[in-house]
Amino acid sequence: MPAPAFIGLALVVVAAATAWVAAATAWAAGAPAWAGPAGDRLERFREIAAARLSIVEDTGGALDPASQAEMDGLLDGEVLDSLRVGGPFASVEFIRDRLDAFAEVWGGASLRIDPLGGGLLAGRFRLSAKGVSNSVRLYGSPKGKPALLRAWQEDGVPEVYPWAAPAGGGAEILVSWSGTATGWGSWPLKLELWRVREGRVSAVWRSAERYPDGLWVSQVDIKPGRVLLRHEVRYPGWKPGCDVQAEQEDRYRADPGGGLTLVSSRLFNGWHRELGRSATRFFSALASGDRKALAELAPDVAVRARLPAGLLPEAACDAQNPDTPGTAVVAAATPLPAGRRAPWSLWWSRGPSGWRLTGAALVLQ
Repeated sequence: MPAPAFIGLALVVVAAATAWVAAATAWAAGAPAWAGPAGDRLERFREIAAARLSIVEDTGGALDPASQAEMDGLLDGEVLDSLRVGGPFASVEFIRDRLDAFAEVWGGASLRIDPLGGGLLAGRFRLSAKGVSNSVRLYGSPKGKPALLRAWQEDGVPEVYPWAAPAGGGAEILVSWSGTATGWGSWPLKLELWRVREGRVSAVWRSAERYPDGLWVSQVDIKPGRVLLRHEVRYPGWKPGCDVQAEQEDRYRADPGGGLTLVSSRLFNGWHRELGRSATRFFSALASGDRKALAELAPDVAVRARLPAGLLPEAACDAQNPDTPGTAVVAAATPLPAGRRAPWSLWWSRGPSGWRLTGAALVLQ
């Protein structure tokens, strides 16, 4: 290689190395006082996870506030330091590599960060599959200085879905929180759609407002601009864990003006909700001695005459034969001495006026 070319190449290498050292020095100088060098942050994260988070995961409960704040600060430090330095250090790929190092020292962690556009980054930080210490964190530079714009921390496992940019600019994210699964295939879910505009973060849509009694889902499908939720419908006579319970499927679409709009609802096993309402009215009328309501719900005088005093609903699942969908059996019982109960079967038939009691018999044991 000619000498001038060799010298030029050497100067380029030296300049690149000098730039890297300068950036690394600026990164360390810009770190918060509590954060320390990146290696110290990583080791401190390992210490807290091993000494405190592991115990909480094994015994239940929550991480103490001081440890939680420090772990959050360590992760924020990694992201914000990279954004302050800029250049390749502020790239999503570089920040992901840094966060992967934290996930490696604590195997229970899943730390993900995604760009939202407009210089915004959304972090989905799962420190526990059991819902302990998880958070969603939003970073941006509203005044030219990288900062944590907002953090969310709730019980459950979070997920973040970048959403379509709203009219008028800004960005939106859909955040979900999944709770502990029930024993019958459903789990509590919370959904919130957040808008970020000019550094301000505001809620656009919340599932808690749409489902004030709670949302327990058995199926969730979230795609850009649309949400499908199949969820339980809690109603009088509803019993946990039964296969024939009524469920509803709600489909939402992104509203051009922001938020989510319900576009369709479909009810499955709606007959059971109707049966549950009728059976609940029946047991209430039986307990209060409401003869008019009893005559309406059990029109056969002979059937009413067989009903024992103190008949109460049982927690056993209601039964329906697929070959005779217009009939169903509801479990009941009467109290006996020593806390025992005598089981009864109540036969219900569906007619033009709804579900009516058509038979009752003591179950032989």
